[in-house]
Amino acid sequence: MFLFYNALIAFHQCGEKMSRISEKNFNKIAESIVQLLYDAHPISMSTTQIADALARDNEFTGKVLHFLLEKGLVAKRDRENRIDWLLSKKAKENYDKLV
Repeated sequence: MFLFYNALIAFHQCGEKMSRISEKNFNKIAESIVQLLYDAHPISMSTTQIADALARDNEFTGKVLHFLLEKGLVAKRDRENRIDWLLSKKAKENYDKLV
């Protein structure tokens, strides 16, 4: 699975600096999210649930999820006060072929 990480160099809009993450580690985290959503399919998960499962903060997890959304690997459901995420149909079909 090809994942690109160019969009995640700047983490905060404010003056705080966060450590940069390597492309390799970013891809591993993205793949972990895809695996987590595959295992939970067809149940959707909130950003907080995914962040807790991966021991990451919500903001970083949200950025990775939006990256995966742009790549067509996840789909989102907007709720009243949160966003739920699930594996896209295309990604589920492709993942089923691999497993």
